[in-house]
Amino acid sequence: MGLLPDLIVKNAKIVTMNKDQPEAEAFCVWGGRIVAIGSNETISKEFPKAKKVLELEGQFICPGFNDTHTHLLAYAVKLKDIHLESVQSIQEALELVEKRANETPKGAWLFGEGWDESNWKEKRYLTLKELDRVAPEHPCYIRRVCGHLVAVNTLALKELGISLNDPDLELDPETGKPTGILYDELINRLSKHPKLQRSQEAYIEAVKIACEYAHALGVTSVTDNLNLISFKAYQVAKRNGSLKLRIAMNIPQKHFPVFLDLGFRTGLGDEFLRLEGVKIFTDGSLGSRTAALSEEYFDSATTGEMYITEAEYQDLLKKAMAHGWQTATHAIGDRAIEFILQAFERFNNAEAVRKGRHRIEHAEYLTDAQLARANKLGLILSMQPNFPGRWGKPGQLYEQRLGPERYKLLNNFNKIFKTNALVSFGSDNMPMSPLFGIWSIVTHPLEDIRVNLDEALYHYTLAGAYTTFEEDIKGSLEVGKVADFVILDKDLYSIKPETIKNVQVLATFINGELVYSKEGFFNMNFSSC
Repeated sequence: MGLLPDLIVKNAKIVTMNKDQPEAEAFCVWGGRIVAIGSNETISKEFPKAKKVLELEGQFICPGFNDTHTHLLAYAVKLKDIHLESVQSIQEALELVEKRANETPKGAWLFGEGWDESNWKEKRYLTLKELDRVAPEHPCYIRRVCGHLVAVNTLALKELGISLNDPDLELDPETGKPTGILYDELINRLSKHPKLQRSQEAYIEAVKIACEYAHALGVTSVTDNLNLISFKAYQVAKRNGSLKLRIAMNIPQKHFPVFLDLGFRTGLGDEFLRLEGVKIFTDGSLGSRTAALSEEYFDSATTGEMYITEAEYQDLLKKAMAHGWQTATHAIGDRAIEFILQAFERFNNAEAVRKGRHRIEHAEYLTDAQLARANKLGLILSMQPNFPGRWGKPGQLYEQRLGPERYKLLNNFNKIFKTNALVSFGSDNMPMSPLFGIWSIVTHPLEDIRVNLDEALYHYTLAGAYTTFEEDIKGSLEVGKVADFVILDKDLYSIKPETIKNVQVLATFINGELVYSKEGFFNMNFSSC
């Protein structure tokens, strides 16, 4: 080449995800791309020197993880909020809210994230009365982990201008007073309320935080389902050179007409920031009992909700397919999935659907018959392996909502993979850790969910690249592709599967450049020539 390579990595156990060369010991990077990969002997002979050499001691390397369903920037901008992911009871949650209230000037808003009543002994939502008790002088807006349900107090209702006559406000049937629980219809109406807004500057500052958060988990690429303020923040970061993560952006359906008028389409951008699909909602979540089911919930006399009409959805699909846009449609319940399948089948053009790589986001309650039809259409199932790890075991949320038999029908990855379905893995930030997601499904007690490690890694890497039309440039470690890789402290193939969630990320590289390292790791391993 006439020039020294930028980086040589040696003495590693490399899982490449390239079926023609599944394993290697070393590789060479030049200009952000892998230019050679193979044995230590082969790489050392061909490239005796490099600008940097990484001598490992058999550590495990795989392609950087690709999370194909996140709300990454929205999550990062809220990292200073009250975080309730790990609390185990209502009392513990209320104590954290009260503590923040005592530290915050009176009248200032308290925002909270991540509470999950299915982990609490009480198995119920927070209430307005409880929030009034611990924070009477602070308006509270406390989002459930799914994002489809919010708990508020009296002062928040007042400042948001929500009246008791509001048709979307839930009232206690016995007292006629607000319960404090807001569902999607009201949440969406309030989404632009000035009291709930974070500034554009806050989002711009959060890009760096978001990138660092992903790097520490070994994530090098994400699909972010975002709002316009996030879209603008990523553009700023790209221009000023601070974007250190590969971002595919799914834009909200309400702004789709603007993007169409501007002539934008899926794929516009470059290897670090690109437009992907239009995000569409058909239903809600199981946690809030708003996922659309064909039969009633086990613990409530409701079948959930549909958020879009047949005519509206058909019109969106028609425009998307005509103008080169991928669609990413949220559907959790079997009724919502049926709605999507029927809409695509009306086009009677499976080849065009497959070419557009249209996605069903979540696809949790997917029947066998629906799976066969999705495969025939070539629809991608954008699924979350961390969900069954959190909620899919006996006694957890899924069984609470669907009962002892139907809950076993959710997220049947093993059964789905056996049909050669198109699947990619994401997290929805619940939690984002790919290692948690892998652990969730290689150790799951239900056979229809449990898969092997090869399958789990593939769907977190190369399958994700296919989802964003980028399988030719990333997703595997092979000549010509970007040098995005992660180094782990344990060989995933030689440890007990139960311990995978405890494996540590030692380092993350993007384009062959170090973007994260565990403290002290490179003191002994990294050298320059």
